[in-house]
Formats: sequence, C-alpha cells, structure tokens
Amino acid sequence: MTEDTDAMLRRLERAWNDQDIETIAGLFTDDCVYEDFAEGAYVTAPDGVREFAAAVYATMPDFSLTLRRIGTGPTHGVSEWTITATWRGEFEGVDRTGTRVEFSGLSMYEFADGRIKRNSDCWDYTVLAKQMRVLPERLREVL
Repeated sequence: MTEDTDAMLRRLERAWNDQDIETIAGLFTDDCVYEDFAEGAYVTAPDGVREFAAAVYATMPDFSLTLRRIGTGPTHGVSEWTITATWRGEFEGVDRTGTRVEFSGLSMYEFADGRIKRNSDCWDYTVLAKQMRVLPERLREVL
C-alpha cells in the first residue's frame, strides 16, 4: 500500500504543476477536508478542493510544486514541499503583481479508499510576507 500512496502523492504533485484541477479534485474522497493553516483555508468535498486550486492559480499563475520528501503508509502520509511562483494581485492590501515567491512547508495526509481523505498544509506565512515586503495587519497590531 505504501507504493500506492507514494504514487498518489506524486500524481498530486504532477496535477498541481499541470494545473489539472479535475485530477487534483479526483484524488480526494467525497467527504474530504483540505486545510491550509497559514491561509486559514478550510474546504470540504472535491468541489471545495477545486475552488481552492482555482484560487491558487489565480494568484500564482506559474505555480510550481516540488515534493522534496514524502513518507507514506497505508492510512497516513507526510510531505515536505517547496512552492515557487510569480504573484499576481494584492497581498495584504498591496498590489504585489510580479513578485517572485518561494516558500516551503509540510503537508499531512489521511488516506481512505485509495484517495486522500484529509490534506493539512503547514507553512510559515511570515516567509511570504517578508518576500512581499508587506507586514500583515494582524502582525502590525501585535507590535
């Protein structure tokens, strides 16, 4: 089963890089949860995953995902990844179109019935904020 779950994560990586939203959504169970802790995103079902992916491509049209390391078992897995892209649009209220970004993180997965039941992404939002040269409002309030 580990080979199957390893291959599934590699298919997920290819689909993200190909901007193949239907393949991405098809790798998730009907009752899946996709969450991105740094963004505060929490979506459910393949339709939620589709919407999340479309939003990613809208702000990072040349989005590139590299899974640097993966580890999987029959029911759970992890990956260490890096995303590189050129930003399009606002970031924390400031137009940052054209800014190159690169940030890394970890994802935790739960598998069921040969698909992904849960995908939880963890990464440091301040890394992106520094590259954008924008301090988010919520951090300005703390200082």
